[in-house]
Amino acid sequence: MTMSLLAADRTAYIGTYTKPEGSKGIYMVRLNEATGQLSAPELAAESPNPSFLAISKGGKFLYAANEVNNGDVSAFAILPDGKLSPLNKVKSKGDAPCHLNIDSTGKWLAVANYSSGTAAVLPIGKDGKLGEAVATVQHKGKSVDPRRQEGPHAHSVNFSADNKFLYVADLGLDQVKIYSFDAKTGAISEKAQLETPKGAGPRHLALGDGGLAYVLNEMASSVSVFRWTGEPKGQILTTVSAIPADYKANTSGAEVVLHPKRTLLFSSNRGHDSISIYRTEPATGETKLLGQQPIGGKVPRGFVLSPDAKYLVAGAQNSDLLVAFKVDLAEGKLIPSGSSVKVGSPVCIRFVK
Repeated sequence: MTMSLLAADRTAYIGTYTKPEGSKGIYMVRLNEATGQLSAPELAAESPNPSFLAISKGGKFLYAANEVNNGDVSAFAILPDGKLSPLNKVKSKGDAPCHLNIDSTGKWLAVANYSSGTAAVLPIGKDGKLGEAVATVQHKGKSVDPRRQEGPHAHSVNFSADNKFLYVADLGLDQVKIYSFDAKTGAISEKAQLETPKGAGPRHLALGDGGLAYVLNEMASSVSVFRWTGEPKGQILTTVSAIPADYKANTSGAEVVLHPKRTLLFSSNRGHDSISIYRTEPATGETKLLGQQPIGGKVPRGFVLSPDAKYLVAGAQNSDLLVAFKVDLAEGKLIPSGSSVKVGSPVCIRFVK
């Protein structure tokens, strides 16, 4: 049964980990921006472990990283009713693709492959179909943790606002590598790097203005703030813990999102099962932890701000739960909207804008 669409509704897609008695692929849900209410999720398309998603700017196409060995990236057309129609599938040029992003021209898609420590750039055709990779990089090296950092683990890809650079966070190297990016050919070439504290394990990042980068450290449960203006190594400004000082149990960071106003930053904490809230100064990069909002479920992974930035929608992977919060920008708080829905193993949430 197809859900009715109201004027205030916004469609979001949920990437998941699939399993026989759980998720079957990519789901869609609607958020009412007037009330903060979530609709019951519907299966939009079956797909194996479509853990991370990206949606084209025009809202016509969706791309999913199929997080398996010898991984794939799947392309879909978004139909008028919100369901997804498969277009094609190409290799991600590595194992366990876990993150992807589309450049500002809409002609290129970058993908990070965790297990193999590789990243690739794929062309996007006018029909939304993906072409074979035109550029691939293989990271090399290791860091201090013998279990998690025995080799490279590319974990995220982000294009700069001017579309001239591609940031690739590598958990295994304690580095964010910055590549120059040619939007005409898709070629990339290593330009610089950001070095996080040893053993921090950089996972995802959010890019601010004036060369600021907010890097979420998975292993250290912290955020490192950098300023990079073209030099070989970016300047680390500060590192802020994401969890209370007296919290001693295991926890790890998963996602980081910067508010469009640049005055609030959010990150998710697995183990502590919360969303951390930070006050940020957009000119200087000064970042202060305000506190945490419990998620109401186990192992929060991805979360996203609604298109109007008035709500934050988060997924609790091990509770099969999607939860909505109202954003109090002035007070720096997340207020539960009272709406939550069940969806199997949610990992990534993306709104059609």
